[in-house]
Amino acid sequence: MDSGVYVVVFDLPRPRTIQVGRLGRFAFAAGYYFYVGSAQKNLQARITRHGRRRKKLRWHIDYLSTQMVGALVGSGGKAAECRLAAIVARSCPRVIPGFGASDCHCGGHLFFLAPRSGRDGLSGGKP
Repeated sequence: MDSGVYVVVFDLPRPRTIQVGRLGRFAFAAGYYFYVGSAQKNLQARITRHGRRRKKLRWHIDYLSTQMVGALVGSGGKAAECRLAAIVARSCPRVIPGFGASDCHCGGHLFFLAPRSGRDGLSGGKP
């Protein structure tokens, strides 16, 4: 698959304040971040780029260079990206209004999930 939509999962082990381009300076809590995106070509290269810590800062997500945990991919174009962001928004709050959505009218494409307990996200008991 050379094109499609994706959700990249990042782990931010400690809180950080980060300048995100022209969007401004934001406080990021420790936890997991889900970024919804799409690539019309070179999908795997795009995901690999998101995982690199050193890169030219081009997109909003580039400013949140932290540990990439993994990615989920699927088929679809820009419209599917926005539909996928809406699905993720049902379970996780948006982090920064407009983040990753400068070319659409979505509320944003970056979402947050706090670990349940400890850094591995496991609670040690029944859910």
